[in-house]
Amino acid sequence: MQRKTLPLDFLAKTSALLLLVTGGLFALYSLWFGASAYPQIAPAAFLDTLAVPIDWVSFGALAFPVEVDNYLVFQEFHSLLPGFTLGESYLFGAVVFLVCVSALALFSTFRKIPFLIASAAWIVLLTLFNSNGLNIGSPSSNLPLIILIAGTVLPLLVFHVWRPNAPFWMRWLTLFLSSGAALLALVSLSPIALPQLYLAEQSLVIALGMSIAWIFWQGHGVLSGIYVLLARANQNISMKISWQIFGIGALYLIGLILLLLDLKGEINLPLPTSTALLLILPIGVLGWISTREKLEQEKEVAALPVYLKALFLFGFAMTCWLLWKLELSGNEAAGEFAKHVIIYSQFGFSLFFLVYLFSNFLSIMDTGKAIEKVLFQPYSLPYYHLRIGGLISILVVTIYMDAVIAAQANSLTTNILGDYYYQTGQKLEASILYENAWDSFRKNKKAKNATAHLLFELNQPTLAKEHLDESFAEAPQVDNILLLSSRMLLENKPFEAVFYLENGLKRFPGNPQLLNNLALVYVKVRRADEAVKLLEENQATDPIVASNLLAMRSKLQLEQDELEVSQDLASQINLLAAKNLRGELSSEEELASLRKKLELESSPMLLNAGTRNLFSVPAQANTSEDLAWIDSLSRQPQMLEYLMQVQETASIRSLAAGRVTEAVKNLNGLAFRNPGDAGYYLNLTAGILARNLDFEKAAKDLIAAEEKGLKAFRPYHLGMMDLGGFGEKAEELRAKYQVPESNTKDEFLSLLATFNQTLPDKLFDRWNTLSSPDSRAALAFLILERKAHGLTSYQLNELGKVLKGKVENEDKLNEFLQKTDWANQNSLTAYMDFLKVGEELTANPYRTPLILSAADRMPDPLAQYELLNTASEFSRDPLLWIRKVQAAKRIGLDNYATDAIQEMRNWMSWDEIELLQRTNY
Repeated sequence: MQRKTLPLDFLAKTSALLLLVTGGLFALYSLWFGASAYPQIAPAAFLDTLAVPIDWVSFGALAFPVEVDNYLVFQEFHSLLPGFTLGESYLFGAVVFLVCVSALALFSTFRKIPFLIASAAWIVLLTLFNSNGLNIGSPSSNLPLIILIAGTVLPLLVFHVWRPNAPFWMRWLTLFLSSGAALLALVSLSPIALPQLYLAEQSLVIALGMSIAWIFWQGHGVLSGIYVLLARANQNISMKISWQIFGIGALYLIGLILLLLDLKGEINLPLPTSTALLLILPIGVLGWISTREKLEQEKEVAALPVYLKALFLFGFAMTCWLLWKLELSGNEAAGEFAKHVIIYSQFGFSLFFLVYLFSNFLSIMDTGKAIEKVLFQPYSLPYYHLRIGGLISILVVTIYMDAVIAAQANSLTTNILGDYYYQTGQKLEASILYENAWDSFRKNKKAKNATAHLLFELNQPTLAKEHLDESFAEAPQVDNILLLSSRMLLENKPFEAVFYLENGLKRFPGNPQLLNNLALVYVKVRRADEAVKLLEENQATDPIVASNLLAMRSKLQLEQDELEVSQDLASQINLLAAKNLRGELSSEEELASLRKKLELESSPMLLNAGTRNLFSVPAQANTSEDLAWIDSLSRQPQMLEYLMQVQETASIRSLAAGRVTEAVKNLNGLAFRNPGDAGYYLNLTAGILARNLDFEKAAKDLIAAEEKGLKAFRPYHLGMMDLGGFGEKAEELRAKYQVPESNTKDEFLSLLATFNQTLPDKLFDRWNTLSSPDSRAALAFLILERKAHGLTSYQLNELGKVLKGKVENEDKLNEFLQKTDWANQNSLTAYMDFLKVGEELTANPYRTPLILSAADRMPDPLAQYELLNTASEFSRDPLLWIRKVQAAKRIGLDNYATDAIQEMRNWMSWDEIELLQRTNY
């Protein structure tokens, strides 16, 4: 006998344990973390813009920001269609097939009566398998059932009748081949779509039937296992274990009653909904102890103990895999059916086990003898009464629960069929089946949600909304409320969306998904204060709520009490926008972290938003690398929708690095290519030009922006136009757009209006006449920044004295003033460090000293001329233009030189021009 059972120990027990361990891990993971297929509630992001100052300009009475758009990422939750589980379904079907083959091989070893009972039960289970849905031969034909019975039952008969001594491996291999052949025949003969998927989904019925049989087999396993352990511990001690088992049994039964009342809905226990399913673990562990004890005592059982132990392990494994499948498929009716069966059977059999135990063994229970050795020996009449009484109790409980398991059984099978049609793309059939499944059993969230989604896809929105309203009234669920409210918004009915979300929060208080979406809808209906308050009260419930609160505060220009948010990409984008708005510097670590996330991100929307906010931070270093990365993003196919915004980001990055020429030209190009947004781009270039005291060009851009649709004029806009020589147009726009008056008539601003085209000496003389200390300091800095190349060392030092204690990097200024030699690299570097302009001499055409220094360092006369000519397209600085004239003559472009001189006569006298020509610059 030992030799014959050795293959069984190796094959059956090892494979059963492997299936048990993997099934247990899968079940625990799904019950603890949930499944990903349903519910499918995911955040969807949308962008809003926020004007943030990349620079702030203050010229006495004229102060204005140079603003660029940053992005705020708002996230709202949406209900999506349940996910497909094709791979998981095939895996579960394969596990069921292996367990069935193993169980059938074990059944073939049973004695006569148990064999007949097991075979009959198997045929009944195959009948419930709904194989006639394969439509082989004709619709709903019984031919598939006949093939299955022939492929599974006939080998059993052969082994039981003619080969009773066959080794187990032969039985298992034969059944594996015959059952597999039957399934292959069904798949090849069936005309339906993906018949293998149909069989895999329907395998849930087989798994459920086998699990129920195992659960009934272990009906009193928890209490009997505990009693065996207590009896072993009590040997030769004589403790009062009768009181212990009575107390444990009473507590267990009370717990089962509470779970039963919870299932009925009469009480609400503060326990996870999967508590009843988690009883499978103690049932399996303690049931194994009880079953081993039982098999050691009674030899006249259905088969050899080693076979029954293997059957126990396969049943336990099948039940664990079933729990995983129930959670994965979202078949709530099947899950509730399993919960009810577990509670009913545990209550009925455990109750009568206590009756059996105390009525037969109370007198010797506390003697310290090995009572567990005779607990099941023989199978006496009282033990059979235990089973009969347990079944009667189950019937009583079923009646008390209004026979709800019948509705659950009907709904679960309909759900299974609906899953098959859904995953094969037959949406109409799936929607009808899901609808029927919900009608049979209301606690069926996936069915109702899938019905509504499918009806929307089938272009039946009215019917879909009726289903959602029905769910809202009779069995509310979060995903359906989200779906219904989003549909109301899609139909431009925000107040209806508010109604559903507000009432949903009454049913599910504190739900972060509902309150987050409600806050966003509040903003749409002009209830921003309530929206902020709602998010503030619940910001700790979900990172998305906190991120949206940060974005909403920024959008509404509210104070940010706390800027600490999670490290997800959307939150970091919003945090950087908030800091840019406040003019608060972000740390290098924060910027590097955001850059790293963006480099790994695939969403074009988040890439667009993140790069915009990141490159709105003034930075001189790595400009070329950043622009190359932005250019590579613009060439990606998925970024095509955001191409204009990405190009704008490149311009903003140039502006952040002080590359005025590049930024203005790119923004003008964007304005030309995108006339609908030209007003925005021209307004931005006007601010950049005014920042550089080129008020005439700024005014022209503002006039063009107004023609392109710009209406948001502010007093400083009209001040720029006044200083640029377009006072009449400024008055016209002031009256047209009701813009308040602005004062641009003071001496300092009048001087700035002609600053660029004025000679350095004259500016120095006029600086000496200013009486206001603030104006003197401001003008001194501007002269040092833009006119220092045309002043003497004495004049530069005089300007430096006024700036003492009023500027940053004063030590660098002093270092430059000690030796004002533009040919000396150390002196030039100190000057650039004082201005904090990085290493690019030619970035800003209005900084004439740096442009001329760059030209001096160019050995090629042609390159020198091109540099000066490019800068002269912006600046009217006399020294710049005369150097351009000289450079043109050196390379033989006398006509160009003459034209330049003629152009200079528009803002300079002929005497001034002749003086410049005689001077060597």
